[in-house]
Amino acid sequence: MSIWFQILIFGITGLLIYLGVFYGVPGLAKRGVPVVYSFFGFLWTPVILLFPLSLYLFAAVEGGVISVGAVAERFRFVPINGQDWLWIGGAVLLTVFSEQALEPIGKYFAKKKAFAPPGYLPAPFNPLKTFTFPPREFFGVKLKGNWKLLVLFVFFHSIAMFIEEMMWRGYLLPLQEAVFGNLAWVINGMLWAWLVHAVLKWHFIGMIPGMLAAPFIAQHTQSTWASFIVHAVPNALLWVLLLVGVLDLGKKVDRGGKEEIKK
Repeated sequence: MSIWFQILIFGITGLLIYLGVFYGVPGLAKRGVPVVYSFFGFLWTPVILLFPLSLYLFAAVEGGVISVGAVAERFRFVPINGQDWLWIGGAVLLTVFSEQALEPIGKYFAKKKAFAPPGYLPAPFNPLKTFTFPPREFFGVKLKGNWKLLVLFVFFHSIAMFIEEMMWRGYLLPLQEAVFGNLAWVINGMLWAWLVHAVLKWHFIGMIPGMLAAPFIAQHTQSTWASFIVHAVPNALLWVLLLVGVLDLGKKVDRGGKEEIKK
């Protein structure tokens, strides 16, 4: 498979997400569709479609056999070796701390018209809006006691991340290794960052360490499970925030450290 076809897969996925988030969500909002449904629908549908595409490419292009064993071998769903857990832990920490350290850069670009996030996007996704802890709402939906929202979000978020790793690291990274050798993870990570995640255009610098960490770990360990962990664990911090909101724990505190008495 040519690198241009690979770029096309990354690019089309990113374009569909971008158009959905910036144009599809506002359009459906005018028709009364709740943002929480339309946003994650446009965000995750192009990703979920990668699952049948990856299996089709494996079977039709490579002549692979669709079986659990064959898919696990080709897509590198193999056990993680002992010492590799140290690399995985380091990559997780790098992803989390680099996101926080580089956040001011994202905020700077978010103020520029060409890089601005959509106005409906709430904190913590939108760096121009104040995040309060514990969160009371999530895309306009009240969190207190809303276990259904939390369970559905965690389920579909996990599925989306797994499918991403299956395509980007499981299927495409080995092809890139055959062409680019030791630098394949850089190519993979930059395509993932700047094409698939073009929707986060204000974050185009801050995302780079995290977007490179997952493919690096996948190539270093030769395990897609390893990159899935590096991808999923930092994102799971959002699940914790939602859980705190569902449980309605703690005093309400904004990012400036000011407290409000719960009413």
